[in-house]
Amino acid sequence: MHSIDQFDLILRTWAGSLGFTMESILRLVLAVVAGGLIGMEREIRGRQAGFRTNILVCLGSALAMIVSAYVPAMDYRPGLNMHIQSDPARIAYGVMGGIGFIGAGAIIHMGSSIRGLTTAAGLWCVAAMGLAAGLGLYLLVILTTLIVLAVLWLFDDVQRLFPRSQRRRIVVRRAWTEGCVADTADQFGKWGFRVVDLEYQRTHDLQNVDLTLEVEFSTHDRFSHVQTKIAGDCAYTLLSDKDY
Repeated sequence: MHSIDQFDLILRTWAGSLGFTMESILRLVLAVVAGGLIGMEREIRGRQAGFRTNILVCLGSALAMIVSAYVPAMDYRPGLNMHIQSDPARIAYGVMGGIGFIGAGAIIHMGSSIRGLTTAAGLWCVAAMGLAAGLGLYLLVILTTLIVLAVLWLFDDVQRLFPRSQRRRIVVRRAWTEGCVADTADQFGKWGFRVVDLEYQRTHDLQNVDLTLEVEFSTHDRFSHVQTKIAGDCAYTLLSDKDY
């Protein structure tokens, strides 16, 4: 840990020796590289907020942080002995709050599913990386870039290994008999479903009943298997099924 701190100190000392303008350019270049790497990963996966979007978010955040850090050092009235206090973090607050609007635009609600949450979270991280680059935290930006890339790229395969429950709303029809509702719930349990909710309504002729079941299951393969079971059981007619 001491060697890492020492390397970080050497890196920041070297960058500071370049002068304000050159160091600011170095910070902006670092922001472009960091945002570009994250954006490249998003672009490869076909996300809307891709290469250029992530670069602009990271670059703009870095520039905002550079300006914010430079504001207290400005001599507003040359020749007068004045000391003006300001909070450099205020611009950072505005950036992190404003990036939420861009992230919200990346979230898409499609029926019962939501897409874009990872992209929105990635934009938020890229904005924070830009602020860190603008403040001259070079090593932290590099390490954060590698971590974010690992989360987006490598952890995607790891996430597929996690057991994930899914929900679906199924509507079936069967002949009305005493106890048929409880019997249907038990039958779906035997097929591998966990019945979360169940509603039923008898048809106009009172001979049949339509049962709406909200069920939970672990994999799509199991649902396909149960679809075959329902189709092969003459007691049930599958009317509809859709993601919940």
